[in-house]
Amino acid sequence: MSFLAFLVFGGLVGFISAYFHPKKLSKNTSFFKKYGWAVLIGVASSAIASILGQSLKFFQSGQVLEWLSAMVFAIFCVFLFKLGQK
Repeated sequence: MSFLAFLVFGGLVGFISAYFHPKKLSKNTSFFKKYGWAVLIGVASSAIASILGQSLKFFQSGQVLEWLSAMVFAIFCVFLFKLGQK
C-alpha cells in the first residue's frame, strides 16, 4: 500500500469509525476534536499495520490481507481512542 493509500484509506476508516461511535461530546466541541484525531489515528494505525505485517512476512504489499489488517487495526485503535476520550 502506498503512502497516499494510507492517507485516504486510514483517514476514511478513522472518520467512519469515529462517526459511528456513540460518544457524547459537548455542543461546542470543535470538528478537529470530534473527528480529526480519529482520522490521524486511523492513518497512523493503518500504516503501522501494513508495515508490521510486511516486515513479519504475513503478506506482501497490495494483497487483500494487508487492506483487511489495516482496516481492522485502524478501527480497533480509533475505538480505543474514543473509549478513553473524556
